[in-house]
Amino acid sequence: MALLLVVSVFLPALRLNGVVSAAEKTESEYTLTTEPTINTNRLVDHAKYGEGKFYLKTTYAFPDNVTLNNGDFMVYHVPNEFKIEVDSTTDLKAPNGETIASLTTEKATNTAKITVTNEEYFKKFNENKQIVASFTVVWADHVEKNKEYEINIPGAGVYHLTRIVPDVDPTGFTKWGVQDSDDPNYVNWRIRVNRYAKSYTGVNIQDTIPDGQVLASEITGYYFPDWENGYGRTKLDSAHVQVTDKNHFSITPNGDGTLDHKGLFILYRTRLTKPVDQVTKRVLNNVSVTTNEEAQPIDFEGFAPITTTDGIGGGAKSDEVALEVTKKLEGKTLEKDAFSFQLLDDKGSVLQTVKNDENGKVKFEAIKYKEAGTFKYTIKEVNDNKPGYTYDANVLKATVTVEDVLGEKLASVKFEDSKKEFTNTYAAKEAKLQLEAKKVLNGKALEAGQFEFELKEDGKVLHTVSNDANGKIQFPKLTFTKEETRTFTISEKAGDVAGVEYDPNAYEVTVVVKDNGQGQLVATAKDADNITFTNVYKAKPDKKTITATKVLNGKELEADKYEFELKKGEEVVATAKNAADGTVTFKEIEFATAGDYTYTITEKAGSEKGVTYDTATHKVTVNVTDNGQGQLVATVTGNNPTFTNTYKATTTTATITATKVLEGKALEADKYEFELKEGDKVVATAKNAADGTVTFEDIKYAAAGNHTYTISEKAGSEKGVTYDTAKHEVKVAVTDNGQGQLVATVTDNNPTFTNTYKAATTTATITATKVLNGKALEAGKYEFELKEGDKVVATAKNAADGTVTFPAISYDAAGPHTYTITEKAGSEAGVTYDTATHEVTVNVTDNGQGQLVATATNNNPTFTNTYKAATTTATITATKVLNGKALEAGKYEFELKEGDKVVATAKNAADGTVTFEDIKYAAAGNHTYTISEKAGSEKGVTYDTAKHEVKVAVTDNGQGQLVATVTDNNPTFTNTYKAASTTVNITAKKVLEGKALEAGKYEFELKEGNKVIGTATNAADGTVAFEGIEYKEAGDHTYTISEKAGNEAGVTYDTATHKVTVKVDDNGAGQLVATVTDNNPTFTNTYVASSTKVPFTAKKVLKGDKELVKGQFKFELKEGDKVVETATNAADGTVTFTAIEYKEAGEHTYTITEVKGDDKNIKYDENSYEVTVKVTDNGAGQLVTTVTGNNPTITNTYTEPKKEEPKEGPKGEQPKGDLPNTGGSDFTVFSTILGLVLAALAGLVYRAKKVD
Repeated sequence: MALLLVVSVFLPALRLNGVVSAAEKTESEYTLTTEPTINTNRLVDHAKYGEGKFYLKTTYAFPDNVTLNNGDFMVYHVPNEFKIEVDSTTDLKAPNGETIASLTTEKATNTAKITVTNEEYFKKFNENKQIVASFTVVWADHVEKNKEYEINIPGAGVYHLTRIVPDVDPTGFTKWGVQDSDDPNYVNWRIRVNRYAKSYTGVNIQDTIPDGQVLASEITGYYFPDWENGYGRTKLDSAHVQVTDKNHFSITPNGDGTLDHKGLFILYRTRLTKPVDQVTKRVLNNVSVTTNEEAQPIDFEGFAPITTTDGIGGGAKSDEVALEVTKKLEGKTLEKDAFSFQLLDDKGSVLQTVKNDENGKVKFEAIKYKEAGTFKYTIKEVNDNKPGYTYDANVLKATVTVEDVLGEKLASVKFEDSKKEFTNTYAAKEAKLQLEAKKVLNGKALEAGQFEFELKEDGKVLHTVSNDANGKIQFPKLTFTKEETRTFTISEKAGDVAGVEYDPNAYEVTVVVKDNGQGQLVATAKDADNITFTNVYKAKPDKKTITATKVLNGKELEADKYEFELKKGEEVVATAKNAADGTVTFKEIEFATAGDYTYTITEKAGSEKGVTYDTATHKVTVNVTDNGQGQLVATVTGNNPTFTNTYKATTTTATITATKVLEGKALEADKYEFELKEGDKVVATAKNAADGTVTFEDIKYAAAGNHTYTISEKAGSEKGVTYDTAKHEVKVAVTDNGQGQLVATVTDNNPTFTNTYKAATTTATITATKVLNGKALEAGKYEFELKEGDKVVATAKNAADGTVTFPAISYDAAGPHTYTITEKAGSEAGVTYDTATHEVTVNVTDNGQGQLVATATNNNPTFTNTYKAATTTATITATKVLNGKALEAGKYEFELKEGDKVVATAKNAADGTVTFEDIKYAAAGNHTYTISEKAGSEKGVTYDTAKHEVKVAVTDNGQGQLVATVTDNNPTFTNTYKAASTTVNITAKKVLEGKALEAGKYEFELKEGNKVIGTATNAADGTVAFEGIEYKEAGDHTYTISEKAGNEAGVTYDTATHKVTVKVDDNGAGQLVATVTDNNPTFTNTYVASSTKVPFTAKKVLKGDKELVKGQFKFELKEGDKVVETATNAADGTVTFTAIEYKEAGEHTYTITEVKGDDKNIKYDENSYEVTVKVTDNGAGQLVTTVTGNNPTITNTYTEPKKEEPKEGPKGEQPKGDLPNTGGSDFTVFSTILGLVLAALAGLVYRAKKVD
């Protein structure tokens, strides 16, 4: 069995705001599922279909990680075997009703393009993103009939389908409808009975027009012997049509139910009285045919595709017309109530003024017609001169035709302009915005045009400008012609100005362009305030080397011999020494700042012998200037001064000596004489001393040189003495030592001349005494030296009794001997050593009798040492503790006393340490001190009044050091700080909308965390005051206030939770201070009494010889002149109006009247019955009503009419346009209609038995 489907989708114009950058989504970014259907039935593989429409319902599902932006699109490529019939665009909706995308079908490319238009929706609902789009296709022209094609439908898979010849009707019974082209509120229905012209008897056709439609025309038709040919057709007799009511009629073919090899084609139309289903976009209409030949009725359902759905039905009754037009706005999204429209009658009087809804629909209130006739109207838009708008001056003309059909007024409308549209355009004036910035140059004055700046968008430079002398940077004005958001960057062009460090920052400025709704675009810049580019100018430093020259007169200059100082004021900047060539070079000085610098160079005084130092001070100045090219330039004045020293060696002398030895007895002074000669010249003479020394007078030398001398003893006549006759040569070399001194070096000096005398040897013992003051003397503790001249003759240590005895000295010749005794310095701690040198002389004489005799003088000298221990100190401390707040340095003062005497005072450090000044001890002993804190006056502080005792024991450690030992040191003094408490009163405000607030009616909770710390109820004035909260410590507290849910009828409780924060701070002056934030929030409850309903009734009485039937009479319930409800009577006479709901108190007066009918045999009750309703609020959340005058009795009287013979109607009439001419152009139209017929079979349940 082949099926046909006719479906048309209404596609309103798509309106897009803004500009999006199109980006086609790839198949990897979504999953496509397609549901192909015929009517409401799924497409069947290997099925055969005629010339109907195929529904393709496509679903694009996107993963959560795929972002949908405005302009993103998907292209659905329709299989080659199908084609798209029309170019159209429509909005696609989300489940919540928001427009999220558009669907555009295009015949030329045979594609359906789905474009995202609401990216914000997908941002809000990112999970399980889907876009569903449905559209229709038909067979492509090239597809042959009765040939199976393999068709790959994207998202659905492969189907094997066959296109068949249309109008293959297996049962021969079909019904279909077509929406009227003039007035879409009407549907033209066609019933084809017995298409194959079989013979049937007892045929009865029962047509049921469903709710939402009413019969709107006469029922006509014709009989046909052959459906394909136009001959032999005869008209359906209207007498064979029985109309029961506006929704039911029946036909008995030929009056007796016979169809003798003939079929019947029936035509009529209905008016839609309810809105059409926007999904299926079709209306249904059932018919049932019974025959003697078929055991079961042939039931079949017809349907009519509704191509125009907007406003169709609209809930209007058949005698009402609600005129509707469309408002379009180009250039801006249309808003609800944006424009006003007037409905005028044929006299130009304004009947209604309404505004458009958010979808552009302009709906006038329904006009009820009580009389048949033709009514003409015009609709025009009110030009209220809103800025930015261009108004449509078009005037739409509509004609309403009202016909009386079956006692009902059926109204139809026809517009001269089928588009029924008003199109306005909106264009906001362009906006201008000038971006500015500021230039700052640190380090030098800014010059106009010194730096350049760029304004860029997407990396492209739009403008380049430079700063003015005041640092202002001003770009040319930007022009914006549409709503948009654009991002610009402002940056400074890097330049090459010497010494300038350029600002590398780039500032992003977002410009949001919005339409102010008054025809003007307004551009607002974000992050554009206080954009500052700061460059830093810094000249490069210059370096200079300061030098001097060293000159030495008198001898050759050596490197590093003399040192020089370079000073800046009193600060030594550098030191340097001379080079061998006299150059003095100080380390290089870097100058980073312009200015004048003054230095002095002096030579450090030395100690070189023979040198007279230059004491001059030389000034060197350095002037540092900025050359303006990024470089400092230093100019030195007074550089490289000369320092001159003079060298001169002093005279020297040489002492030439000889030694006289007399062997055998003591030598006597002046006993022997000697001569000193240079060449033959006697330079000097000398005699021996008693010690045998022979010393010539010093020879003075003023210059360097070499000298040779001879010494000889003059022969004498002393008895017993053998004289020495030798001559001894002595040389003297005089040299300059380079240290300013001539030096005479004597070679072979002090020759010995020995005479001989014979006498016996002798000895002498030298002693000393050791004394130690300050402590007991120990044996061997100190050591002594005995010297003769520089030669240590002997050493000895003290005995415990202090005696010091050197070993005995032996003498073999007479003569005097001089000795020195010294104590060797030691390192014993605390001991001051005796540094005296004591001289002891021993005189050895020959008694002339062959014996030497030694006599000691000044023997046994005393050496006295002193022992004294070094002083020591003790540091006494304490610790300060402050409980309750942080301790500050110097806040508290302490006294240290010994007895009643204050030894020292001290204040605490921030860490609590209290350190008194060190106490110095010079002697051993014991000391007792007391420490106490001086009472203060700091608020909130309790002072420690304790006195702490500290002891110091001073002892001598025997190592020369006093040691102080401190006992009970560092006691602790504890003060306590406690700020006084504070109290906070937390409040709220209670508002009750809808009735007066009563005190104590609502209860509130104050919580900290989950703990309720207070409850309170409202006062009559709405104040809610919790008990005060006392705070004894600083801290932060967060409270929540909420209203406890109640059960008061009619009251909607405020469920909000308000946060109140309390910050408690210590003011540091002994007082806690509380700061409350967000106190006194408002809780608003709403009182609304529940609505109530009143059912209005009446009682219908029909007097006379006629039975009252259901729906026979019509009644109106009015409030004032407005019809509130209509109702008809039931068979028992009850009249029940739909109950009226009341949502607020008040009084209402209604009238119940009967709508007068046109039955001339009935006298209608023309009375008006008043019903009053008083609506009051019972104060417990409920509206209650008191109704007076309800259920009146309305009485009509029926009078039996006189009977008349029925008249036969005109014969041969055919409905206009209903009889197609098979040989003319109308046949094509008719065939097209027939091509839609079989779609009615889709989804029907029917039972049919084939008649042989």
